[in-house]
Amino acid sequence: MALERNDIEQILSEIWEDLLDVDVEPDDDFFELGGYSLLIVNVVTEARKRGLEMAANDIYTHKTPSAIASALGGSGTAANAVPAGADPDFSTVWETGLSPMRTAPSPTLVPLAPEGTGTPVFCFHWGTGNVRFMAELVDTFRGERPAYGLEMAGLWGRERPALSIVEMASRYLKEIRTVQPEGPYLFVGPCAGGRIAYEIARQLEESGERVAVLAVINTMPPGTTELDAAWGLRELYDFRLTSLRDRYEVPDLFTDQERVMRGMVDIAWLDEGVDPANLHWRQAVWAAGVFAQEHYEPRPYGGEVTVIQLAEDADRPEADWSSLAGSTETHAFTSAGTLALLRDAAVAEIIAKKLAAHGA
Repeated sequence: MALERNDIEQILSEIWEDLLDVDVEPDDDFFELGGYSLLIVNVVTEARKRGLEMAANDIYTHKTPSAIASALGGSGTAANAVPAGADPDFSTVWETGLSPMRTAPSPTLVPLAPEGTGTPVFCFHWGTGNVRFMAELVDTFRGERPAYGLEMAGLWGRERPALSIVEMASRYLKEIRTVQPEGPYLFVGPCAGGRIAYEIARQLEESGERVAVLAVINTMPPGTTELDAAWGLRELYDFRLTSLRDRYEVPDLFTDQERVMRGMVDIAWLDEGVDPANLHWRQAVWAAGVFAQEHYEPRPYGGEVTVIQLAEDADRPEADWSSLAGSTETHAFTSAGTLALLRDAAVAEIIAKKLAAHGA
């Protein structure tokens, strides 16, 4: 049975009150009440449990319970999950990709600072799939050793990326061994890259190899989720586009594209030199990476994990790595996020000391 407009307003007001811990009126703006992007995921999930089919974009576009209820037309189904604009839908973008069966795999190993001596350090891409921004940061902790990065398959070509962390890790490990056939290994994983580094360390341990340093930076332990696990690639892609449209205040990513891309480079969500024609493909790659992260089922790892996390997460039970690793060394910092942590001299010093403790 279709929900009436008043029912939709009431459902949304109750959900917002519960999540934001404030009183909500029909004309209150979600963001002015303190709402933010990731919380929208919870709103959509709770709304669907109550029979209200809606999309994240409904909140970004209409913002208030009253306006959302009007947009849904009293039908309980969004009339326009994605607003009219130039952004292609997920299927259109994904169809431009090539099956790994139809194209030669492109390298994922990137030299960040290949000069140097001693055991190399390997850094892993974060959620956007790119790692080349780390070239500007590795000198703060690598010492004299060389540094390499692992970026997501399909980032520069059109090979469809893996939808499994285990599969990603196996591929990256093969390329790591072309540089360093045997351990001990040194790994640094920012954000989503921490989970990939963890899985590679686990695979190495399983094969009898040793990882001397496994440092994860602002990484929630594998097995925790931040988005809705029921979302598929299309929902993740749509969520990504609506987030970017809101962040850069554009109706679609083609509007003022140069400014949008420049802004994404500035926060390391894009690499320099990305073809504008690949902007939407990059967001599809992001969706694939998040899908893999959200569906990763970890296995225990017997080694040590150095955890560098935000102070605001320090007391959260779901941020505790101790149930997964043999031992943990945890450091908490007040910071604006992963990139700010990577640029923090105190964080670099911690990583540098861990690496130095295991030789040049």
